[in-house]
Amino acid sequence: MNNPTFPFLCFLMGCILFSCNGFLDDPQPTDQLPITQVFETGSDLEAALVGAYDLIQDGDAMGGLIPALPDLMAYNAKGWFEEVSTLQMEPTYWVTENLWTQCYRAINQVNAILQALPDVVVQDAAFREEDAHRIEGEARFIRGVLYFELVRLYALPYGDGFLEKPGVPLMLEPVLAKQDIGFPARATVGKVYGQVLQDLEKAKDLLPETNARGRATQFAAMAYLARLAFQQRDYEKAASLAGDILAREDLFQLTETPQDFFIQEGSMEEIWVIVGSGESDPIVGGLSSVYNDAPETAGITDDLKENGYAALLTEDQRQGIQNAGYQFVDLRCDPANLYSGGNLLVLGDTARCNKYENSWLPGEDDAPTVRLAEMMLMRAEALARTQGINAESIDLINKIRRRSMRVLDENGVLVPVSDSLISFKAADFIDMEALCEAIIRERRVELAFDGNYFHDLMRLQREVLNNGKVYSYQDNKLRLPIPQREVDANPNLEQNP
Repeated sequence: MNNPTFPFLCFLMGCILFSCNGFLDDPQPTDQLPITQVFETGSDLEAALVGAYDLIQDGDAMGGLIPALPDLMAYNAKGWFEEVSTLQMEPTYWVTENLWTQCYRAINQVNAILQALPDVVVQDAAFREEDAHRIEGEARFIRGVLYFELVRLYALPYGDGFLEKPGVPLMLEPVLAKQDIGFPARATVGKVYGQVLQDLEKAKDLLPETNARGRATQFAAMAYLARLAFQQRDYEKAASLAGDILAREDLFQLTETPQDFFIQEGSMEEIWVIVGSGESDPIVGGLSSVYNDAPETAGITDDLKENGYAALLTEDQRQGIQNAGYQFVDLRCDPANLYSGGNLLVLGDTARCNKYENSWLPGEDDAPTVRLAEMMLMRAEALARTQGINAESIDLINKIRRRSMRVLDENGVLVPVSDSLISFKAADFIDMEALCEAIIRERRVELAFDGNYFHDLMRLQREVLNNGKVYSYQDNKLRLPIPQREVDANPNLEQNP
C-alpha cells in the first residue's frame, strides 16, 4: 500500500475480512469467487458483520482517531498527533491515510453483506426474518455512521453554500473482483448527508431495541439521526429524536458520577459504545493511548480550562459560594484534587485526561461513542433554539451539573444541600442566546475528549482558536487532507485545497 500508484480499491479487494470460508485467516483476491459462494448462510453473514465491527473498533477508526482528532483540531487537547493539534497535516500524513483506509475497508465489508443478503435469505431456509432485518440494519448503521464521520472530517461543514462542495466518495457496491474496481469522484456534501440519512432511517426501522453490547440498536440509530439533524441545525427534529431516547428511562439513566460511566463499562448511560476486548486485547491505538498520564500523550489546553471549566459558574453563583465560606469542585476537572471523588479529568499539575483508564488499570476500556448526557444537552440546546428560555432546557442542564458539581465546606467536607448554589434558573438568562451559550459551554466540558467540540464549532459556524491562531470555520486547514496515494491513483479524486 505504500506504492502511490496502488489504489485503496485494490487493497480492499484483496483484504476483505469476511470471517467465513477462511477469508479471515487467509485473505486473498476474489477474482474468481462469486459472492454467492462467499456467503451461503445466515451464519456467514453474521460472521462477516462481526468482522465489520472489528474493523471499526480499531484505533484507526471509531476506537481512536474518529473521536480523538476533533478534540485535537478544536484545541481542547494538544501534544499528541502534533500535526493534527497544530493543523499542519500533509496529504502523506499516516493518520489521515489510516483513517481513510480503515473506514473504506469497513464500508466495503458491509456493502458485501448488503449485496449478498437477498440471496442468502432465499438459500438458507433456517435464516430467520428477524435476523435478516437486524443484519441489514446493523450493516446500514455502520455505513451511515462512517460516511457521517468521514464527511465531517474531510469536507466543509453542512450549510448553505457548501452542499455542492466536494464531500467524500460514496461507495455503495462492494469491490469483490478486479473488474469491480472503479475510480469514484467525491460526492457532494449534500449527497453524502442524504445517503447518511437514508441508511440511518432504514437502520432505525430494522434494528431491535436491544442487542448484544457494542452492537447497533434502534436507539443507536436514533442517536445518530439526532446528531445528523443537530449538525444540519434542524433543531426541532434533533429535539424530538433526543426526547424519544430520554423518554426510555427503563433503558437509559445517568450514572451517579461522571467517572462511573468511563470506569464501569456497561452502565445504563450507554447508548452505543465501541467495546474493548479485555485486558489482553484492548482497542489497538485506542483512546487510552491518546489520553493517559504519559508526558508524550495529549494534554488539556489552557483554553479548555479557562473558557470551559473555569467559566461554568455565573458570577452570582461564584459569589454565593464564596460568601458562604465554601469551595466549588467539579468532578470533571479537579486540578487540586480537593475532593476524593474528583479524579476524572485533571489530577494535580498534570493536565491529563483520565477518562480512558486502560493504560494503567487492567480491564476493558471502551470508546464512548454515544451516551445519554450528550442527548440531554442536545435536547436542551435544541429546545432553547426553538422555544426560547424554557423549563425543560434548564432542568436538563441542571441534571448534568448536579451530577458533577460539588460544594465543600471550609474543612473539605461535602455540603449536602447545595443544589441551589450551582443550579441555573430562568432569571440567570437575559435571552435565548444566553441560555444556549451556557449549554454550549456545558457540552464542551461534559463531552470533552468524546469528540464533539470541533463539530459543535462547525455547526455553529464559529472560529477555531488553535495555538494562538484564529481559523474561520471554512478554513481549509480544518479539513483532513485526502491521502495523497488515493489522489495519485484516482484521477477523479479532488484534493482539498
